[in-house]
Amino acid sequence: MEKALQQYSSWMMENLPKSLREELETIQGNKEEIYDRFCHEMTFGTSGLRGIMGAGASRINSVVLKRATMGLADSLLKAYSQTKDRPAVAISYDTRYFSADFGKETAQVLAERGIDVWIADEPEPVPLLSFVIGHMGLAGGVMITASHNPKEYNGYKVYDEEGNQIDDEKARKLEKAIAAHGYFEESRPASNPGQIRQIPGDVIEAYRQNISSRAVWWSQDVMACKAAMGQLSMVYTPLNGTGYHHVMEILQRLGVGQVHVVSEETLWDGAFSTCPFPNPENREAFCQAEHLAARLIKEGKQPPDILLATDPDSDRMGIMARQEDGTYRRLTGNEMGELIFDYLCRSLSGPQRKQLTGRKAYKSLVSSPLMETIAKAYGIEVENTLTGFKNIAAKIGQLGREGREEDFLFGFEESLGYLYGTYTRDKDGVMASQLAALVAGCCKAAGSSLQKRLEEIHREYGYIESRTGALYFQRERDRNQMEHIMELLFEEDLARVLRMEVKQDQTYRKQQVLQGEIRDKEKNHRFIIRPSGTELKIKVYVFAFGENGKEAAEKAEKILDGLMTCLRHKKEEMNIE
Repeated sequence: MEKALQQYSSWMMENLPKSLREELETIQGNKEEIYDRFCHEMTFGTSGLRGIMGAGASRINSVVLKRATMGLADSLLKAYSQTKDRPAVAISYDTRYFSADFGKETAQVLAERGIDVWIADEPEPVPLLSFVIGHMGLAGGVMITASHNPKEYNGYKVYDEEGNQIDDEKARKLEKAIAAHGYFEESRPASNPGQIRQIPGDVIEAYRQNISSRAVWWSQDVMACKAAMGQLSMVYTPLNGTGYHHVMEILQRLGVGQVHVVSEETLWDGAFSTCPFPNPENREAFCQAEHLAARLIKEGKQPPDILLATDPDSDRMGIMARQEDGTYRRLTGNEMGELIFDYLCRSLSGPQRKQLTGRKAYKSLVSSPLMETIAKAYGIEVENTLTGFKNIAAKIGQLGREGREEDFLFGFEESLGYLYGTYTRDKDGVMASQLAALVAGCCKAAGSSLQKRLEEIHREYGYIESRTGALYFQRERDRNQMEHIMELLFEEDLARVLRMEVKQDQTYRKQQVLQGEIRDKEKNHRFIIRPSGTELKIKVYVFAFGENGKEAAEKAEKILDGLMTCLRHKKEEMNIE
């Protein structure tokens, strides 16, 4: 507490931006509020620096991001100190409040230090930034975004020269460079400042072309699938984000017959007025899309086959599919991942299922194990990674250094993250939209649907149900309690708690990830518990198998309930509000 109070006093003595000073003045004398804003310095988590916008060292603001950028400038200049060239980077930003301002301020600091900058002239997707870095041969990049978080949040993602979001090792080195600077230290201008230029339009077109050129058609009847694509109807919402123009262009090139757009969610509205939680993982994010679908049906128009959503920085893509009874069901990230992966395997493998032997697919630990079963049937090697698409990107980079980049087939995270191809090194909601349309169109050509195909996959490879839960916390100060709860879990006898045979795996204890298997009637169910890298919550993932969907679902619910009860009890014992 004392350190936080001292830092608060130090900030109040500085020439702060008006909005930050006013915020700090309103909490004068309130030790709890002061502590919450100064209890720790921001560090790079699962997806960069991310947090609530506001005043203080624990919040996202211009002071914190300027300091981070000075550290980044040091790192880039050091890396190029033995060359005749000087580093050049790309900068992009999403549609949130202050994202464009933070992006331009970041560009200014880097240019002052002698680094050339290519900056987007309007909000653009995360995967586009990654593509720009690789396509233009840049030293790295910065994306200002808080992805799918509510309007109060923002963030700062750093990318390396391969277009990968920096891994944990690089993040720790960057944090040391940042710590060498004070929060209010003036930048040291270079004698030869860098130039700030807009990302060229032809580079953005190259990104779109890389996606559209990777359209994979069902090889057994391409003409029928293309005809069905012309009959496909969908509703699309970009959730007030960066995906609108790109997704619409890709769907047009693909030949999708009818794309109805949620007009109010095409606006760059940083308040996310109609979708306060702009995350396609939540059904609430599809509220306006469902309203539009209902209106189209009421008007006697063709019922949309799917409802599609991309999140604000367009790296996630979610789907709701029309059921036989006319209602729409949100497909989980795992279900959509299974559908896309199955489609790619069937379309690319050839009649003998041999053409994909030795190819590589990557998924996060918390994503569907069914992918491993599907892959085995085609000779594909699947490897699990820690959560965060940067870990999948690192694996792709490793393949590249081995001269095997073309061996990469598919990357997948259950949080609606998908990637086919190596044109970018981040999950891509624009590419995922194309893949979803291809799957839906080819199902339509076969007189089927996404739901029917999913049932066929489960009949062939096994019934599995996934369930997720989360234990939420309120303040930044609770992060220490989250860590303590995780440590207690590693010592907990979960076999006693769940009254099942449990094998706990502490491989990732250092990363605070607890995983395990539950043996039950010759079935090996799985679970993972980990703190979120972007929000104040501990997440629980369960994968249960059964002879049918109902049995698997019941088992998943039972295991999740037991684990969540255990977590809630530990939180209550600590008297955390």
